[in-house]
Amino acid sequence: MTSWTIAASETDVKEGKMKPVELGGTRILLVRVDGEIFAIENRCPHMNCPLQGGILVDHSIKCPCHSWTFDLRTGAYVASDKIKVNVYETQLKDGNISVLV
Repeated sequence: MTSWTIAASETDVKEGKMKPVELGGTRILLVRVDGEIFAIENRCPHMNCPLQGGILVDHSIKCPCHSWTFDLRTGAYVASDKIKVNVYETQLKDGNISVLV
């Protein structure tokens, strides 16, 4: 069963920045790009490296361990859409970022 869970204050995630959070045992990375908040699994499927130390380029994040790059909108690995990380729906309400987990 999924539900909306407050993950952070809206002011905690600045433009072009990342904030790692853990919700119900799930490691999630919040990222703000062009004013929009994205929530993506904070784990590269290649070797479970945390994505939080990665490099943001537009709507993509490059894993800091082996440079695998994922689309923040879809979770797809840019070299093969058969490999993905989970993405989560977000909403802003009353100054908080909530994630559907």
